[in-house]
Parts: sequence; C-alpha cells; structure tokens
Amino acid sequence: MSTPRQAPDARRRLPPEERRRQLVAVGLQELSIRPIHALSIDRVAEIAGISRGLLFRYFPTKQDFYVAVVGAASRRMLRAAAANPDDPDPLRAGLSAFVSFVDRHRDNYQAFFHGGFGADPQIREIHDEVRNTMVGRILAATGAAPDPLTTMRLRGWWSMVESLAVDRTAAPDTSVDDVVDYSITVLRTVVLDDPGASSATIDSAARPDLTSPGSGS
Repeated sequence: MSTPRQAPDARRRLPPEERRRQLVAVGLQELSIRPIHALSIDRVAEIAGISRGLLFRYFPTKQDFYVAVVGAASRRMLRAAAANPDDPDPLRAGLSAFVSFVDRHRDNYQAFFHGGFGADPQIREIHDEVRNTMVGRILAATGAAPDPLTTMRLRGWWSMVESLAVDRTAAPDTSVDDVVDYSITVLRTVVLDDPGASSATIDSAARPDLTSPGSGS
C-alpha cells in the first residue's frame, strides 16, 4: 500500500485559518483523482498529518468539509473561466473556458450541483453564486442592460449552457466550440433579441445532441 502524500507543513502547528485552508487544499488535491462521493475524511486527515478528530475541530461535520471543498472548487472554476481583460472577445473566451473546465471535471461538477450534494442549501447557495457571477460577466461582455427581465432570461440561458457543457462530454462528435457557438447564437438571437442575428443562424448551429434533453439540467 502506498504511503499517503503529506501536505507541506503537515506536522507543524498551524493557525486555525491556515489549517482550514490546508485541509481544503488537500480535499481539492484528492478531487483531482477521485469523485467527491469517494473523498475520504480519514485520508484527508492522514495526508494533512493530523487526526480525524482534529479535522472535525475545524469542520464540525463531514458535510461542512464537503461544502468548503465545493466552495473552493467553484472559486477555482470562476477564476479559470475569467476572460483576460485584453481579450478581443471576452464572451467567447469566458464560455470556452467554462465549457472546457466542465469537460475536465464533469463527474464532480455534476455531483456538486446536480446530484445528491446539490440538495444541500449551502451547495445551492454556492451554485447560485456561480450562476450570478457568470451572468454578471455576460452582462458586462455584451453590454446588455441589467434589467430584471434580461437578468431572468440570462439565468435561464445559463442553465442551458451548463446542461450542454455536461452533456457534451458524452457526445464525442460535439466539440467545445460547438457548444460555445450554439450558446452564443441562442444568447444573441433569443435572450438579447439581437436584430443582427437571424433565427436561421440558430437552425444552422443546432445539432441533435445539443437540443435533446440533458442530464445536466
């Protein structure tokens, strides 16, 4: 049996907030090799060089630890999906980064927000924060007015983007660019009522695997 990798500074006494950050970092490290439902508290404690009981001094329950890890993973995703301010097309850059992130982490993304963990009120709050942040970025990238109707439409549109990003991983003939192209077309022609785009553009962009009901919705 292989010896668990210990995190840096595992054996020295750490201030509470630093220890919490270390334990969450170990959780994220473990998520890179296993799904969240297989994330072991005992293994996290062992890698961190502390006892299971000490871990629960920082996170009262296993669910509290999972929520902290999901929150950290979501912040990492939002950083990854942030377009460079100098990018000539921040809308496409941000969407491509998001869909690519889901492509790399599909099982955990699905488990976080659309599986059993997604029923937790704290996880739903994290998911809402992700959606609100992405909607805010879309408003900024398109210059759309942040009125209630447009914001409501964008929130619904973002749910579609999530679903397509998750479903795409099971459709090898559909690329990340296919999802991004279709999402942008729907955004401009349906959500934002862009008169410069025609409904024919949607028809030409649509593919059967993009318009079928998805497991991610």
